Amino acid sequence: MVTKATTIKVADLAKAIDAAVKEQTGVKIPGGIIMGIILRPGTKIDANAVAKNITKQVGRSVPGVTLTPKVVIDGGITTMGFIFKPAEFEL
Repeated sequence: MVTKATTIKVADLAKAIDAAVKEQTGVKIPGGIIMGIILRPGTKIDANAVAKNITKQVGRSVPGVTLTPKVVIDGGITTMGFIFKPAEFEL
């Protein structure tokens, strides 16, 4: 079965996340977006090295944007990727 990829602009994704947070909390909470890939439990790789490489590769496609490598492990699930920080977070 052929599947069709769905695309969304990062700005649209950020707006949807901001709206969901504001709906729940009543305020806008500044933050970043965590994006990456999820590993199956038990997969043996260097997650930090993969996160750094993902960040490097994506960073080449979006110059001028701040991306920070990130690995999150919770409940046996590992997510590797990056945090996209909006410009207003830059000091």
